[in-house]
Amino acid sequence: MFKRIISWLLIILVIFNGLPVVAAEGELLITGSGVNQELLISSADWSKYNMVERTYSTNNSLGFHKIVKAKGYDLFDLLGNNLKTDQDYPVKFTCSDGFEFTMTVSQLKDAYYFKDFTETSKEPIMPMIAKYTLVMADIPQNIFSPPVNWTDIAISEKDLDKDFPKLVFGQTDIDDMNMSKWGKEIIKITVGAEIESADTTSPYKHIAYAGEPYNVDALTGATFTIEGPGVEGYRAISLRQIEEDTAGQVLDSYYEKMDDRVVENTYEGINVKYLIDNYVRAKDNAGNITFKDKSRQTILTVPISQAENYIVAYGINEVPLVYLDTEEGYIPEKHNDNGCFKLIYNQDRSSAEEFSNVAYIYIEEKDAKNIYEHSYQPYNDSKYTDYELIIHGDALGKEVSYKVKDIEAMEDLHIEKEYSLSNSEYFWYYNTYKGVPLWDLLLKAGLDPTIDENTKVRFIAADNYNFAPMTIGEIKDSSRYGYYEKSALDKGDGTFPGEYVDPLYRDYPVLVAYGYNGYPYVVRPTDEGYNAGLGNDGGPIRIIFGKTNYNDTNGSNQVQFAKEIIIGEGESIATDTLGSGEGVSTEVEIDESWNHNSALYEDYLDMPVLRVTGSQVKEARTFTLRQIEAMTEHAVRDTYTGDGIREMQGIVLWNLIKDVVGLKEDVGVPSIRVFAGQNYNQILRSFVQVENGVLNSQGQNKKIILAYAADAYPLVPEESSIGYVNNNAYGPLRLVIEESKSMWVKWVDCIVVGTGDYEEPKIEDVKLDLGFKDLENHWAKDSIMQMAARGYAKGSDGFFRPNDNILRGEFVSLMVRALGLTEEGTISFTDVKLTDWFAKDVAIAAANGLVKGYSDGSFRPRSPITRQEIASIIGSLLEEEVSIDELSIFNDQVADWAKSSVAKAVKAEIIKGLPGNIFGGSQNTTRAEATVMLLRYLNK
Repeated sequence: MFKRIISWLLIILVIFNGLPVVAAEGELLITGSGVNQELLISSADWSKYNMVERTYSTNNSLGFHKIVKAKGYDLFDLLGNNLKTDQDYPVKFTCSDGFEFTMTVSQLKDAYYFKDFTETSKEPIMPMIAKYTLVMADIPQNIFSPPVNWTDIAISEKDLDKDFPKLVFGQTDIDDMNMSKWGKEIIKITVGAEIESADTTSPYKHIAYAGEPYNVDALTGATFTIEGPGVEGYRAISLRQIEEDTAGQVLDSYYEKMDDRVVENTYEGINVKYLIDNYVRAKDNAGNITFKDKSRQTILTVPISQAENYIVAYGINEVPLVYLDTEEGYIPEKHNDNGCFKLIYNQDRSSAEEFSNVAYIYIEEKDAKNIYEHSYQPYNDSKYTDYELIIHGDALGKEVSYKVKDIEAMEDLHIEKEYSLSNSEYFWYYNTYKGVPLWDLLLKAGLDPTIDENTKVRFIAADNYNFAPMTIGEIKDSSRYGYYEKSALDKGDGTFPGEYVDPLYRDYPVLVAYGYNGYPYVVRPTDEGYNAGLGNDGGPIRIIFGKTNYNDTNGSNQVQFAKEIIIGEGESIATDTLGSGEGVSTEVEIDESWNHNSALYEDYLDMPVLRVTGSQVKEARTFTLRQIEAMTEHAVRDTYTGDGIREMQGIVLWNLIKDVVGLKEDVGVPSIRVFAGQNYNQILRSFVQVENGVLNSQGQNKKIILAYAADAYPLVPEESSIGYVNNNAYGPLRLVIEESKSMWVKWVDCIVVGTGDYEEPKIEDVKLDLGFKDLENHWAKDSIMQMAARGYAKGSDGFFRPNDNILRGEFVSLMVRALGLTEEGTISFTDVKLTDWFAKDVAIAAANGLVKGYSDGSFRPRSPITRQEIASIIGSLLEEEVSIDELSIFNDQVADWAKSSVAKAVKAEIIKGLPGNIFGGSQNTTRAEATVMLLRYLNK
């Protein structure tokens, strides 16, 4: 009997691992035992509901009383008659970042709006899911004196709340801090108890187990790939991702043949149509889909319209699948070998066959011509057909040029062959290339076949990328190169002992290729004819190599934009080049909210993440992530093409090497290797690009960076790491090079400049003394060093100037960095210009109610800040109420307006008295004192 459970819930629940929950923007699921049926409100469904406009009184965790106008959807209108009324149900709200909180139906309804924050102005108000919010009044605790007056402001499109769907509800009393509980990006509302469905605790799932034999990296890191010209970009999906995505999950029983008899096995997995619809974007002309096993052998081919009939299973008979029947987790009576993914579909009992492991879906285009040559539109453009490959050098004795159309006409030399490749990120792929063996082409050009096999051969690319020279022997002897299959035990992190693996096949010639997988090469991703599902740029000619050994990252060593081959000695003679030169800058201002200084990511901050060493640097240095992200003068945010199109933020690699670490005086052109662990390194051979950036096909110049954030999210190491969301894995540092995906490096942790070996970054090598020359024997040195190491305290020209007065603008900037504030406002002060370096921080502080100006509308950012002014700001952040009697220990007086906040700061021992038993509230604060005060607050 078949048992099918399919739950088409369009959210990804990863609460089992404590990770953020991700949903499509604007989608909301209403579920639970307290509703008659589940309701999914999609992005397109909101227009079906009526919007309302309400005004709420609020109080946040910092004690700021606010009047907020909101426009959105009445919560109980959304629930409607679907809400059961037999009891006062608890209502749990789940946010996209994993935060959850619960209120009862009655608590949501029994809330109020205090128009002027007096009891007499109290009105009942209902909760809503807000799409627009506008703060009309914002009153700090120290000046809060009801009744308050405020001016009504019309809400408009500019007030669209980025946290929609956002839960907004009223107060129980005037001081109720309801705003701190307003839920941002609500993706799920559970009324009553959870409804049981397939979840991450299923016994079929690897992730439901702790440790071996199922929940280990070799298994949960296994990937399932959807690729091909029929999709907009390939996608490698980890087993962990698939098992955590409860949407589209299937549990069913199927007939199959095992050991010469037909049995009925129960499989759990995910529907193929769901995978395609939610993990890639299929083109309108997508045709057949071909399922391939882990060796890339074809299992079957079906029209894409039949995708819903197939399941990618990860578990069988209540246990997870494993690779081999020799593994510890294999249970014979469960038949759970030959995984970790299997292709499952309905079969008749009479004709059932055994199901195969599956690792790839290849999606074709319906109208694909399957022609490699540049013989049809748009590939027959002369910029491809007349592109020349020049062969010269003193060992050849002449110059020979072949156009692409000439090479494509050499039919007697053509070969079409599948190569196995892996790149710098340990991603394996298998492509069929068509072209001419390089050795045969050299002979055709007139090279002496008896030439010394030690003769040097150099490749010159049109983008000026420098490749390591080869020898004639390495080109002539195709038996040096083989075809390998990725081991099922290879975790993809460079640690697998591949030296013990033999190739499946040998005799793979170095190939001058002009097309692959049935498509010709183009030059850039912006060219007509470029197919994102293939990545057929880097042409129109590439030079392809087989693998010399299992761990050979031959995919990263392809010669893209091949332009010249120099045999022996000789200088480059090509004049048309790509990828270097002056171009338009597209950098935008960095956003420090992208850093790892939020609660979810802060554990990464003080980890040693990068070692820079080698014979050409002045001194080897090790950096924490906090120190890297504090190098704001060397940071950029820009859009990069390679791994799709992504906005990345990080530090410029060349600035780190040249300006922060420093090169020895006799170094002209440094040798740079970027490591990801001891077993992998990428050589940066184009110093011109390292120094100046990469000129892309759009005429834009992009710096080579070590990225620590992508698309507004800090990078984390793995898809299973805390904080993974929105494809932000492979960090916390990642090398990014424009339009050169094969050169991107995951998990960067060491850079060797010159000669030298890999060195692991260690905490004992982190240099906390950042070179301030004026801190020796200073009383605040340790505190200043701690703040500097966190990236908050900064100096200039090697000096911190601890005894100088700190100015109001300087303190506000230091405070905003330390508190991690990002909510921007408008600049309303008459003496703060948009061009002032502190302008953004002053606007943020004002928007958060931490500072205000003088009665004449000025802020006086260049005036010293007093001790009682700082105490007033820090004291307003403290929630504990204390008596001003705390100030009676001092012999002097504090200004009346500051007494309450100063008392809080003194009670918390954040600010202490001065000699003579005085507080000295009107005295100016030094840079050292201000830094110590903020550190004490941060350490509370």
